[in-house]
Amino acid sequence: MKRLIRILITLAVLGTGSVLSLALYYMGSGEMDNQLKQQVEEVHQHVGERFKVFDELLAYDERQIQSHARSVLPIITETLTQQPFSAMQWTPDKLQDLAEQHQVDGIYVIDKNTSVVATNFLPDLGFELGTINEGFHQYLLDFFGTGRLEVDRINVSSQTGLITIYAYFSPEGSDYIFEVSYDVKKFLSRNRSTRYMNFIFGDFFTEITSTSPLLEHVDIYLVNNYSAFPFLQDTQPINLIDLPEIPEYEVIRQQVGNTLYFLSRADLNRSRLHSAEYLVIRTEFDLSPLTLLMQKMLSVSTLAILAVLGLAYILISHLFDRWIMHRIQRIVVALEHNAEADFTDTIPITRHDELGLIADHINKMSRRLSSREQQLREAQQHLEKRVAERTQDLREEVDARRKAESKLIEMATTDPLTGILNRRAFSDQAEKEVSRAFRYQRSLAVILLDLDHFKRINDTYGHLYGDKVLICTAELINTCLRSIDSHSRHGGEEFLVLLPETSEEEAVVLAERLRKALETLELEAETGTVRITASFGVACWEPGEHNLQQAINRADKALYQAKDQGRNRVVVYRPQTESCPAS
Repeated sequence: MKRLIRILITLAVLGTGSVLSLALYYMGSGEMDNQLKQQVEEVHQHVGERFKVFDELLAYDERQIQSHARSVLPIITETLTQQPFSAMQWTPDKLQDLAEQHQVDGIYVIDKNTSVVATNFLPDLGFELGTINEGFHQYLLDFFGTGRLEVDRINVSSQTGLITIYAYFSPEGSDYIFEVSYDVKKFLSRNRSTRYMNFIFGDFFTEITSTSPLLEHVDIYLVNNYSAFPFLQDTQPINLIDLPEIPEYEVIRQQVGNTLYFLSRADLNRSRLHSAEYLVIRTEFDLSPLTLLMQKMLSVSTLAILAVLGLAYILISHLFDRWIMHRIQRIVVALEHNAEADFTDTIPITRHDELGLIADHINKMSRRLSSREQQLREAQQHLEKRVAERTQDLREEVDARRKAESKLIEMATTDPLTGILNRRAFSDQAEKEVSRAFRYQRSLAVILLDLDHFKRINDTYGHLYGDKVLICTAELINTCLRSIDSHSRHGGEEFLVLLPETSEEEAVVLAERLRKALETLELEAETGTVRITASFGVACWEPGEHNLQQAINRADKALYQAKDQGRNRVVVYRPQTESCPAS
C-alpha cells in the first residue's frame, strides 16, 4: 500500500504540472488580449486626431461647394419650371444631362408627400425623405413655397453612405422642392490632386499595420439610421441588424476562426459629417501565427506529459493487477451471483485488509439474503393463495350483482306479465323519438289497440287464462314490428305501438295486419278453441307538439270510435270529423 501511495503522489505531481502548464498557456493568452486591446485604444485615438485634420481640410472645400450650389440651383430650377413641371417629362436621362451641364452629381424633385418624384439617381426615385426622421420630415413640410435656398452641411447618404452635400430650393408658392447633391469625393477629384485625395481618403493606418505583426487592417464605418457605410475602404456596408450594440467607451470582441475583430465607437459631435450618428472602428487581427505557436508549445508539453503518464500507467496497472484487481474481480463475481439470487458463493478471505473486510461483509450479507429470500418465497406463496381465493369471491359477488342489476333494470322497464315495455319506459322512448322526429323533420305514428270483450274472457275462463291471452297478444304484436318500433302495455287489455319514420298510411297498413293476425289467432281452452279480436285507433304526431301525449289522446278517440262502430276494426283520427274508419 505504501508503494501505491507513492505512485499516487507521483501522479498528483504530474497532474499539478499539467495544470500549471495550461494555466501559463491561458495567462499568456490573456496578456495577449490585453496587448491587442491596447492597440485598439491607440487606433481609436488616432482616428479621433485624424478626423480633426479631416474637418479642417474639408472646411475650405465645403465653402466652395456651397458657393457653387447657390449659383446653379436657381438656374436648374428655372429650367425645370419653364413649363408646369411634369415628372413624366423630366426622365432620369434628361436630368443626368442637366446635371452634367451644371457640374452637379444629383438633381431631385420632391413633392409635398416628401417623395422623390424625379431624379437622375435611380436608387433614390420614389424614396420618401420624410422617413429619415421626424425632424427632417417637418423641416421639408415647412420649406415648401418659402422662396428659400439652403445648403446643408456634409451628409452621409441614408441610402448609399456616400459623403454628400445637399442644397434645397423651393420658389415662392411652389408645391415642389428642387434639390441638387454633390458627391464630395467626386468634386474633390475634379478640383484637387491625386496626392491630396490619397491623404484625405487614403488608408489612415498604413504605418500602424506595418509595425504590428498581428494587425491586418482597420475599417471605419459611418453609422446612420439605415446602415453602417465604409468611410475609407471599398468594403461592403453592414446592416444595422448585423451590427451589435456598442456601448460608449467600450469595446466589443468578435472572433471568426483565427480572425479577431474589435469593434469600438467614436462620436461625431464636432465632425462636419453631421448626418452620421457615430463612427464604428473595426480593428482586425490575424491570430494564425500566434495560434500556431501556442499549438506547437501545447503539443510538445502534451507529448511529454503523455510519455510520463504512460510509464506511470504501466506501473500502476501491474501493481493493481497484483494487489487489488484480482480480489476485486472475485468480489464482483460474488455480487453477480447475489444479483442472480444465488447466495451459495462464499468469498475466500486471504488478507485482513480493507478488501478482506468488504469480502467478509459480503459473505454475511449473502447469508442474510438467503434467509430473507426463503421467508419472502413462503410469504409470496401464502399471499398468492389468499389473492386467488379473494379474486374468486369478488368474481362471484360481481356476477351476482350484475344479475341483480339486470333484474332490477328489467323490473323497472318492463311489464311483469307480458315482458314488454311498461308505460314509464315507453314514455322515455317516446320522448327520444319525438325529439328525433322534430330535429330531422320525420313522421311519427302511434297505434292504440284494445282487446274486444276481454272481460267476458276473464269471467268465462278465469284470470289466469286472461293473462295467457295478454301474453300471446304481446308476442304476436312483437312479431309484426320492426327493430326500430316500440310497444308497451298501456293498461289492462290496451297496447300502445310507437312507429318512428312511419306515415299515417303505413301505420294503417300495420294496424290492419295486426287486426287480421289477432282475428285468425286460435287459443286452446278447456271447452275448446277461443278466438279474440281487437279495435285499433291510429294517429300521427304533429310537428308543433312537444310530446306524444296529444297524439296518444287522438289515437284513444279513434279507438273508442272503432268500439262504437262495432269493434274489430281500424279507425284513423281526423280533426274535422274526429275520426274515420280506415279504408
